[in-house]
Amino acid sequence: MAMIGSSIITDGLLMPPSRIKRRVFPADSSVILVGSRGAGKRTLGFIAAKHLGRRLVTEEHYFEQSTGCSRAIFLQKYGRETFNQQMAIVLARMLKLNQAHCVIECGTGTLSPDMEDIIKSYVETNPIIYIHRDKEDLYKLLNLPAADAERLLVTDQRHRDFSNFEYFNLFDPSGEGQITEDCSLRSATTSTARLVEAKQDFRNFIDHIFGHSLTRSWVSNPFSIKAIPPEYRSYTYVFCLRLSTVINMDVDLGVLEAPGEAIEYIVDTWPSNVLDLVATHVAMIRRKLDIPIIYNVEENPREERKRPIEEKDTMDLELMLHGLRLGVEYLSLDLERTPGLVSRILSMRGRTKIIGNYIVKGFGAPKWTDEIYVERYLLAQRLGCHIVRIARFCAVDRSDELRQIFMDRIHALPEPKPTIVAYDFSVFGVVLPFQGDTLNPVGHDALEKSAREQMVGVSTTRGTLRDVFRKGWLQPLNFYTLGSNVYYSASPSMHRAAYEHYMMPHTFDARRCTSFDELDRIRREPGFGGASLAAPFKVAIMSRLDHLSAHAIAIGAVNTLLPLRGDTDSIFDHANARNRAGAANRFYGDNTDWSSIVTCLRRAISPRNSVQPSRTTALVIGAGGMARAAIYALIKLGCKMIFIYNRTRSKAEDVAAHFNMYAGEQSLLGHPSQGEQICRVISSASDPWPEAYQQPTMIISCIPAFGTDDTPAVDFRMPPQWLQSPTGGAVIELAYEPLITPLVDQVRKIREDGNTSWVIVDGLEVVSEMAMEAFELMTGRKAPRRLMRRICNEHWEKTSAPFQAQR
Repeated sequence: MAMIGSSIITDGLLMPPSRIKRRVFPADSSVILVGSRGAGKRTLGFIAAKHLGRRLVTEEHYFEQSTGCSRAIFLQKYGRETFNQQMAIVLARMLKLNQAHCVIECGTGTLSPDMEDIIKSYVETNPIIYIHRDKEDLYKLLNLPAADAERLLVTDQRHRDFSNFEYFNLFDPSGEGQITEDCSLRSATTSTARLVEAKQDFRNFIDHIFGHSLTRSWVSNPFSIKAIPPEYRSYTYVFCLRLSTVINMDVDLGVLEAPGEAIEYIVDTWPSNVLDLVATHVAMIRRKLDIPIIYNVEENPREERKRPIEEKDTMDLELMLHGLRLGVEYLSLDLERTPGLVSRILSMRGRTKIIGNYIVKGFGAPKWTDEIYVERYLLAQRLGCHIVRIARFCAVDRSDELRQIFMDRIHALPEPKPTIVAYDFSVFGVVLPFQGDTLNPVGHDALEKSAREQMVGVSTTRGTLRDVFRKGWLQPLNFYTLGSNVYYSASPSMHRAAYEHYMMPHTFDARRCTSFDELDRIRREPGFGGASLAAPFKVAIMSRLDHLSAHAIAIGAVNTLLPLRGDTDSIFDHANARNRAGAANRFYGDNTDWSSIVTCLRRAISPRNSVQPSRTTALVIGAGGMARAAIYALIKLGCKMIFIYNRTRSKAEDVAAHFNMYAGEQSLLGHPSQGEQICRVISSASDPWPEAYQQPTMIISCIPAFGTDDTPAVDFRMPPQWLQSPTGGAVIELAYEPLITPLVDQVRKIREDGNTSWVIVDGLEVVSEMAMEAFELMTGRKAPRRLMRRICNEHWEKTSAPFQAQR
């Protein structure tokens, strides 16, 4: 008999423990962070506390409050044994009194058995996250001798024994002083804020633990690709990537961008450090590809030794539980494995969705009309699987008609029921990559097919989509940027490059359009796919739309127009009607300008200027549709002191009134009845900055390149008295034609004079973010971000850079 975790292996079978906790925790339960010193617990604790709106409790501070001295002094005065006893007392009291509504950082670098037992007692009531990082980086950071480093490693590994989640803190180079110049003529010297990617990674991880991921995405935008899981979308593909491939891969994972709607990470080899390797790879996939992970521990990998059943179950259970601890979105579980193993994984799945797998191998496999397939589906449903995946081996007896009969039987079953994925495969992999339209396995052009691979043939997402369009299952559509002055738009080049990436035969054009009659004619064409809207339509079109996103309503402006071609009122139905032509009589309006501005601000805001609601001040120049989005973006970042300057004061007052009303409705202000406001108007550029407020550290210029009567002149320059922030700040210029606007030139001179604390974000950065979001909304596909950003820069360099003023 052998023991692994809390499961006992007897006679080759896994017996689930008597007490089962499904790792689903109350929404208010405190998050407990453990790990060695230097792992990043304090930093991640701050990130989680701010994201969840909670108090951060640190063991170090709690110890000083309880004993009146620091841990180092206490250890020196009383010795190790007394110190460990006191640490256990402090830890027990801290966890007991802060079991809810907190994020707790445990400084458990030196663990005693008593401390381990205390933390273990919370494993069923609270998420306990083991934080670790690359060991070489850790040793360098702590400057440890070899012997001390080895002891630290041994202690650190013990955290796995009493935690229920694990997070590999991947190094984030942002904010480390790198300064890049994309082009000598580019307006902005881009210097990013610290830990931009790490913040997003850990926020996503926390959302997964509490089940907020889908909810946040759905509330934010029901048409976003993160709001609708891939199993509910049409023509979705799973990029299969093996551990054995990643170990020997000399290609940056980022080069494989947008490889499909999900990635199936297959553990098919067992190096001695497999747990650390897997944790590292999962973190890299999240950082580089940002798509859901299907975690698959292969039972009998090719080219590996045959394992006895007891060893196989012991190893694979540990690896599967490891995947659950890493918070993967899906876990593939072969339901014909040992019943004890299956039961254990199902009981410990937490928020991870289980894909119940059946692989029918060998010649003479039952045909799709055999009852065994329906029986297996129903068993998977009873076990609580979210998806059932059946792969049937066939040599020459493939019948799409029989498979469709089986699929029709499953679809006829009453709801709710698991999603069904079913396909034939041969010795060359999946017979037809479009045999079904959900979660089909594919490879990638940049990687050679592994000899270990069983399901993936030569198909890729882009090649399969090309065939789907050729067969007429999806249709070519026409997309646009529409407005009065769109001749210079960089959007068409970016969208066309993304279509080419996926081999989708869509078109995208910038079309001058000034009347609603013309816009109505365009949007009612059978081949209309969607449009990005510019002036004069952003505000005026709202009353002409059937449905609006919550963001568009809050902002009072629309920048994205989508046709609704679903047969029902279901969002899923409408979402799956994207990339399909036909008459459209209903339309959906959204606003993604604000989220693009938020993304750029998060990159640019330095730690010294991080948003503090009671102090941070922002300034918006302009009062049109983009200014509305900028104000909304600032509110979403937590800024509650926003000033507006516009040449036509009445327009600025209207915008300020709109958002002051919104702030009151959303209870964003403490005392709205006492005249408290979130937006204020500055009357004149000659006015001094209001004395009662700090100088602005976020400035967003929303002046169109062409100018209108409602905005300041194109050659507007910031009054010097409004640029006196001692800590600098971030300036976002939304215009990019010309790219080097008077404001950009003005701030560049300030930087050249030595005040490098001002960071400039030019219009190309913002417009590329906008195009990526628009592409995903319009097509339902992950945007190839690297490609689109590169094309944006290349477009500007070819069409506009030669005509920019030289410095």
